[in-house]
Amino acid sequence: MTARNRIRLSIVQLRAVMSVAMAAGVLTLLVIGLSVVFEIDQVTDRWQKYELEATTKLDALADLRIQVGVGSVIDYAHQYQLHRDQAHLNQMQEGLRLAKANLDAYRLVGTLTPQEDQALNEVAAALDSLGNQVMSGTAISIDDSPAELQAAAQSLARLDGLIAASSTSLAQANVDGLNRLRQLAIIGGGAGLLVMALVTGAVVWNTRRRIVAPLEKLVGDSRRLAALQLEDAFDWPGHDELGELGRTLDGARRNLRELLAENEEKTRRLAHQATHDPLTGLPNRAKLIEWLGDRLAGGQKSALALLFLDLDGFKTINDSLGHSIGDKLLIAVGDRISALLRAGERAVRLGGDEFVVIVDLANNTSIEGQQATATAKRLEEAFSTPFPIDGMELSISTSIGVAMDDGHATGAEDLLRDADIALYRAKESGRGRTEIFDVALREAVLVRHRLHSDLDRAIDHQEIFVVYQPIIRLREHKLAGFEALIRWRHPELGPISPVQFVPIAEETGGIIKLGRHVLDSAARDLALLREKAGSPLTCNVNFSPRQMWDDGHVAEMLERLERPDYSGIKIEVTESLAMSNPDVARDILLRFSALGVPLCIDDFGTGYSSLSYLGRFPFNVLKLDKSFITGITESSEQARLVKGVINLSHDLGLEVVAEGVELEDERQLLTAMGCDYGQGYLFAKPLPLSEAVAFVERWTA
Repeated sequence: MTARNRIRLSIVQLRAVMSVAMAAGVLTLLVIGLSVVFEIDQVTDRWQKYELEATTKLDALADLRIQVGVGSVIDYAHQYQLHRDQAHLNQMQEGLRLAKANLDAYRLVGTLTPQEDQALNEVAAALDSLGNQVMSGTAISIDDSPAELQAAAQSLARLDGLIAASSTSLAQANVDGLNRLRQLAIIGGGAGLLVMALVTGAVVWNTRRRIVAPLEKLVGDSRRLAALQLEDAFDWPGHDELGELGRTLDGARRNLRELLAENEEKTRRLAHQATHDPLTGLPNRAKLIEWLGDRLAGGQKSALALLFLDLDGFKTINDSLGHSIGDKLLIAVGDRISALLRAGERAVRLGGDEFVVIVDLANNTSIEGQQATATAKRLEEAFSTPFPIDGMELSISTSIGVAMDDGHATGAEDLLRDADIALYRAKESGRGRTEIFDVALREAVLVRHRLHSDLDRAIDHQEIFVVYQPIIRLREHKLAGFEALIRWRHPELGPISPVQFVPIAEETGGIIKLGRHVLDSAARDLALLREKAGSPLTCNVNFSPRQMWDDGHVAEMLERLERPDYSGIKIEVTESLAMSNPDVARDILLRFSALGVPLCIDDFGTGYSSLSYLGRFPFNVLKLDKSFITGITESSEQARLVKGVINLSHDLGLEVVAEGVELEDERQLLTAMGCDYGQGYLFAKPLPLSEAVAFVERWTA
């Protein structure tokens, strides 16, 4: 029979078979035990029966001998013959009766053999013959026993012999029974013990083969499973319960291996996601810090440069064209930067519109700066080509801050901070340019951080205050109003320029509180200035981008401007702010216009808008940037340009304010061109409230 066709029992079936075999062995021993008990009972019964029969028979024979012997029946018979009296006759008859009674007792004890029956019949016949002789008067000699009595005596002797033979036969039967019992005990007990031994051996062998060994294998496979040794399969060909359990364990191994493989892949993806930007696929800030940290921790002393890139004008594109376009632009920027990389250079996206390029510098320190500058130059030139996004050609520049490590940097964050400081200076210096970090830049940034932390406190402590620069009607040469400007006098750092702290307020959101402070101060001070002037002067208040896009702040300003004590306030919005998201800006400005609040477009000429496009907005006043006014008296082309802007503005229903008027010739020329208002140092610098009051009193006297 092949292994495939061999009968295989389950553990439950095997247990049943072994139980049957064990029961058979126990039954065999039980049968042997019962047989032994039965045989012992037989021997005991035979001995008891023999003892009863033999005792009774021997007693009967003993009494019979006495009754038929001398001094008994025969004596009574002789005495009767001599005396012929009734007493002796009665005694003889009683003796014969007792003798026959003993014969009957012998017969009643047990089954008689033919020899015993013959002997008893002979004794009975002799006794009957003796009685008949006596009754017939036949003379009986006391010395000579009758032949019948002699025959009876012989019969009695034979009965004794038969009893003795019966005893011998019984003894032999008992010996034979004991011999059979011994043989049965030996053969049956040996067979039972053999069956028990075979069953026990089979149980032990099968337990070892079918239970213990598989359990040991299960333990081993479980340990392999716990140790995550999952490559080799767990071989379980058996079809019993443990085989099923083993195959289940192997299935768990396969599932665990697949799960671990999936987890490993997920971990790899998560690790990649944790260290790479999901949008551009470039390494992220965490990976940059890891690279720099490993480099510094590994003791590498070769120099490197960090080029910190920030996209100029990206926020305008993102806000005006939508985040989808902004994301596509960031992807295109990342691809373009990656395409420019050379050996030893790596690109990273920090987040937002910020990127970093790492450059391994040559060991020759004299050319390190040149190498970093050359890489920055390549990057600047790469941004000179517009980015094609969804059928549009988007132009964008980048400002770059460079920090170089000569191999002795103390930390990755420090190097990144230095590059960020240089980037900030590049932004401040006009954007689209590269700045290399030096210690002086760090000092400037420390001041910036100081201003950042002190800004909110400065408003509450009135360190930040409003000054007012007059706006003059050029044709009438009369005061029309003021522009509210902000100033900060720091208790330790002294006067702080708005160029320094206003961008900080924009970044931190402090511009909301600052704007509210300027609006409330301007409204309050304008009331005093109007009272001094005796005429409805106006005051222009600047509206920053952060204020514009804060719905809550816009609603708060509108609520204030509805009040009578805020009348005379004009709102100034820069050209770049209006054009960053023109549709939203127009909707917001229309809400101010609906309240009757005059709106001014500030710094016109610094952006890319046209007068015809500005006609879509509800502006009332156009303010020409100082860059238009400077040189107007020396350049005829500049003068014609300004004249054209003034005329077009009037055609659109806009009044025109010329900013930065510093020369009398400029004032006269602007007046001749029909410019409505002038503002600049020719008339007055920005004045504190007390000086503004004095200015009003002089111009209205």
